[in-house]
Order: sequence, then structure tokens, then C-alpha cells
Amino acid sequence: MPTTATFHSWLGTLFGHSESQVLLLLDNKMALQFLVAWSLFESKCFAGYVRAPDIAQYAQRTAPSIGPAALRDAAAHFHARYQDRKRFENLMHGHKDQRLLALLGRPFDELTSEDRLFLLVFVVFRYRNNIFHGNKGVESWLFYREQIQICVQAMQILVSHAEQTTPTMKDEAA
Repeated sequence: MPTTATFHSWLGTLFGHSESQVLLLLDNKMALQFLVAWSLFESKCFAGYVRAPDIAQYAQRTAPSIGPAALRDAAAHFHARYQDRKRFENLMHGHKDQRLLALLGRPFDELTSEDRLFLLVFVVFRYRNNIFHGNKGVESWLFYREQIQICVQAMQILVSHAEQTTPTMKDEAA
């Protein structure tokens, strides 16, 4: 076990990459932002633990109270992105979700706000699984920078919406 190696040196050795490649990844804050946003999202919007079957109920419960424009661009981005079969398979890694498949099979403009929220949250959920449990190497995160940023922005909107609805995060004594 390394005792004197820096984290970036250790990670570079582990992945077989140069320290400069590892520093590019570590200097980018998107993984940290995703982790923090996910923690807040999972806690605030799903009472601490998200499971794929819970997403439909969340979308049904939340869609009526969130403005349809707030997440439209993010949902449209992912709807368009996952029309590509290879990208979709990469996202899902063999997992099946019939509702998601059905939504991707319909024109975006025909989706309800609940459908769009389901699609978006399901994609964020899959990114979370792929980042923290998947077989993707950490070094591949930079290839998905735009998608991860969209996920983070979507979670910011959803956490803020949940906090406005049920404030619990601000310290009353402050």
C-alpha cells in the first residue's frame, strides 16, 4: 500500500496513465459536483435512496409543481442523445426499462412534463450508476463532461424545487 505517493501519482499508476493525464481529471470539479449534487438529490428528493422503480412515482409527484420549461432543454438533450442505439446501450449497460424505451421512441414534443421528468431523472440515475459503479474508468469522465454538467444542473433545479416546497437545509440558528 502506497504511503508516500500523492493521490494523483497513485491514481496514474493504478490506471497506467501519466500524472498529467490524471491531473486533468482531478483539476476538473465535475465529479465532485456530481457527487455533492447526487447526495443532496437522493436525500432531498428520494428520502435518502433512489431505486429505478421509484423514479416513475417521483416524476408523477413532482412534475405538476415544477415549471415545464425548467428542465425542458436537459430532457430534450438526453432524448436526442439516446436516439443513438450505441449511446443508449452504453448508458444502460444491459439494464432494461420499458418506459424509458417507449419515451425515446416517441417524438419529444409529444412527451408530457411527467414523461420528460422521468426520462431526465432516469438518465441522471444511470449516470450516477455508471460513474460510481460502472465499468467505466475514471479517466473517461472527461469524455462525458457536457452530459455530467447537464445532470448536475438538473439536480440543482430539482433539489432547489424540493427545498422550496419543504425547507429542511438551512440552519435556523444562523
